[in-house]
Amino acid sequence: MRLVLLAAVAALGCGGSRSASHSGPPAEVAGFSATRWVPANPTFVLTAPTVREAQRSLRDVIDSFGMIVGVESAEIATGLTRLLAVDPMNPDALAAMGIDIEGGFAAFSEDLSPTIVVRLGAPEQTQAFFDQQRERGLVTQSVIVNGTEVFSAQLPAPVRISWAIADDWLWVHFTLPFARDTGTTWFSNSQKPQGPGWARDWQWAQDAVKTAHPTLTGFVDAKDLLALVSSRIPQAVSCVKLLEPVSRVAIAIEGDGTRAGGQLAFDLGPAAASVSAAILPVPEGFAAQAAGAPLSAQWNLDLLAVRAWVQPCMSAMREDLGWLDRYGVRSGRAVLLSFDPDDKSGSGAIALDLAHKKFFASQLDDVPMRSTLERSRTYGPHAGHSLSIPFVATVDYVLTDTLALAAVGDGLLARVVGGGGGTRGPLAAIDVVPAAMSVQAWKTIVGAIDRRNAAVFVERLMRWREGHVAVTIEGTSLMLSAAGTRR
Repeated sequence: MRLVLLAAVAALGCGGSRSASHSGPPAEVAGFSATRWVPANPTFVLTAPTVREAQRSLRDVIDSFGMIVGVESAEIATGLTRLLAVDPMNPDALAAMGIDIEGGFAAFSEDLSPTIVVRLGAPEQTQAFFDQQRERGLVTQSVIVNGTEVFSAQLPAPVRISWAIADDWLWVHFTLPFARDTGTTWFSNSQKPQGPGWARDWQWAQDAVKTAHPTLTGFVDAKDLLALVSSRIPQAVSCVKLLEPVSRVAIAIEGDGTRAGGQLAFDLGPAAASVSAAILPVPEGFAAQAAGAPLSAQWNLDLLAVRAWVQPCMSAMREDLGWLDRYGVRSGRAVLLSFDPDDKSGSGAIALDLAHKKFFASQLDDVPMRSTLERSRTYGPHAGHSLSIPFVATVDYVLTDTLALAAVGDGLLARVVGGGGGTRGPLAAIDVVPAAMSVQAWKTIVGAIDRRNAAVFVERLMRWREGHVAVTIEGTSLMLSAAGTRR
């Protein structure tokens, strides 16, 4: 999916730019009380009505996408507890240190280092928590800023933490190892915001996403943030330059403990039209066959355009995408309808757009007695074949210079092809319905890719009733939408 996001901003032209004029900063966004402390010109803002909702949203994101890399929110929480001496994902733990978990939450930065602000329900408990950390050996320094004592300390990791308590609010700032140390300006700018403000970016973000009641929302000033990354990490310049079309990013997450969803909107400006033009059509019957299937996936953005766009970044890393020429694949979709691990039978289909057919033709040539085993067939307007492999399966297929289609299942390929036309699809999408297939079937499929971690991955997968991720173009924005329902 990272490649989806990179490929989707393949501008093939110029990108949008941030507006030079902004209306004044709101004193406080209605429903998000912690936004009163956001400085005038943030590189990002992420806020929630309450700390509890922010925690739940973060847990949902980690448990949803972390499953792909084998990480759960509980594991993240354990690591953060070792680092911070408190579990920031646990409502009871934060309440015990005096934080009002029903109070507002905001995270923001004017640079690369983030600041988090939360309301306190019992400031004396919060002060006691920090006093206890000093008794345990935490070495701190402090300075007075605008009449408030601001503390700082070095964490075991190469991160410096600073904090302050004022007006029954707690500020916590993390100075990252690759970021510029701005001293205490993060606190003074938060207390007395001055400048043109961020209201217009906030309003754009709220309009860009389609989430009615987000539990965590905000925006990223991509232009400023990427410029900062380039200045601090010179070796990343070639890759960061690829993201120039992205001017800003909107964020919205919602969930209620059973249902989780979220959206990211990347403002591409004029570059969105070029990205949209590089989307190849989907066979007209594919969507109907994929609806409700245990697993379906699509990549419809032309890989030839992607390769041309990302090559400067790959060259900087001494990598080359020339190996794509061997396969000749431009885009692809696949759907799995059924699988029985006991007799190794099932049904499914794959549809590829090709730059050439050399690779797949060579694979067919390696099938023993192919001329004897296959029969000519027609699928919609396409001339193809039905290849019956004894004790294995019957495969229906079409192979031309520009198209490769294959399916196992009676009449499935004909249904995918339909009348032979194409329909508009997303840039990319993954849809999973875990309950539509047995646990053992999932273990067999996942085990073919990663045998060592298959059992853990499938156990986490089966906690979900369904999951959907899609990348689309809507207006001038690239939209990444995700939704899932737990069992």
